[in-house]
Amino acid sequence: MPPIGSSLGHLRILLVEDSAEDAALMCRQMLDAGLQASFERVETAGELRDALLRFAPDVVLSELDMPGFAGNQALEIVRGWHADLPFIFVSGTLGEENAVAALHQGANDYIIKHQPARLPSAVA
Repeated sequence: MPPIGSSLGHLRILLVEDSAEDAALMCRQMLDAGLQASFERVETAGELRDALLRFAPDVVLSELDMPGFAGNQALEIVRGWHADLPFIFVSGTLGEENAVAALHQGANDYIIKHQPARLPSAVA
């Protein structure tokens, strides 16, 4: 069985995440699953806008609840920039109600941080 993402080539994954430790863990999980990827992490709306232009990501992974910058705001910025760019919430605070609301707002998927097994396949 080929590694996840082997037919996709090299992915550029943008992480909207206030925790460097959580971001590093997500990156490690995806690389360990065989995903060929490079990563960039941002924490603010300005950094997100800059990274969308400069880094040109293939997918955006975003925490839902961050101090001073909500994942819903990140989703709105990404959708305003590129309506079809895959956007996945990866959050420790995402309850069922929030998950359904996120999907209605245009997120492609959501992953619970404490159950990250689906992360590499969702990204691929």
